[in-house]
Amino acid sequence: MKKVLITLILSVTGLLMLFIGTDRPAAATSPPQLLTGILNKMEKAHQEMKSLKAELVQEKTNSQIGITDTLLGSILYKPAEGKTKGKLRIDYSKPNQDIVALIGENLIYYQPRINQAFKTTLAKASKGKLGGNPLLVLDGSLKSMVSSCNIDYLKDETINGQPSSILRLTPKSNNESFNTIDIWVLQNGLPSQWKVIERNGDQTVYTLKNLQLNSNIPDSAFNLSLPNGTKIVDKI
Repeated sequence: MKKVLITLILSVTGLLMLFIGTDRPAAATSPPQLLTGILNKMEKAHQEMKSLKAELVQEKTNSQIGITDTLLGSILYKPAEGKTKGKLRIDYSKPNQDIVALIGENLIYYQPRINQAFKTTLAKASKGKLGGNPLLVLDGSLKSMVSSCNIDYLKDETINGQPSSILRLTPKSNNESFNTIDIWVLQNGLPSQWKVIERNGDQTVYTLKNLQLNSNIPDSAFNLSLPNGTKIVDKI
């Protein structure tokens, strides 16, 4: 369970990073105007976003044995606004129907097949698991990444028939759990795909499909009601 939860924490925080705006980048080595233009589009997209709904494809490749595991699911996201907390929910459909629900800092990972739920805060769950860096915090994450990572523009590339620009985040410290994060940013400033390469060479690719922006998603859609008899655990 420990390895699965750490992977999910990385997944959740990685997803949050991509929906958050940013200040101007520090220590970026790419052409300043080009990079700043892309980041400004991401900021604008975040400011205009009220909600997001998409299909999620998550592919993790083990570098030692060359095997890729694929998870399919759907994602709902609403950024924080005023006193309203940010919300994110992932419903995996294959190979298992697991659920990740995050409201503010409160994280629940529910495994229906064994009727067990892990409940904690995002900060506690990620403590010591992300190289001492909180990485990506709800509704403020990319700013944290800018302070701890160099950001570079790599190239333009068409993905799923849509033009995009690829950005690369490289940590400034060797203590982080990843080598690089590549982000495919669409022309509207939204991410469509990102790839995390870990220190051990493993890589995970996240792809969003059929993106729907600003549809009417009620707050109740993020609530996770656990059935009677669910075993609750609070330690990885």
